[in-house]
Amino acid sequence: MTDEIRNWSVIASAMEKQGATDSQMYQRAKAMAQGKIDPMPTSYPAAPHSISVA
Repeated sequence: MTDEIRNWSVIASAMEKQGATDSQMYQRAKAMAQGKIDPMPTSYPAAPHSISVA
């Protein structure tokens, strides 16, 4: 398990414990924790370049 996958797993688990499983952030964390492709690879398309991951 890579550090990135482990980190996403921690996030997903914390959100599950809080019952916060109906958000896009949770869906992203869960997918990434399972080693799947990032369902949200970039920030909002109209966002400034300084906050975009792509």
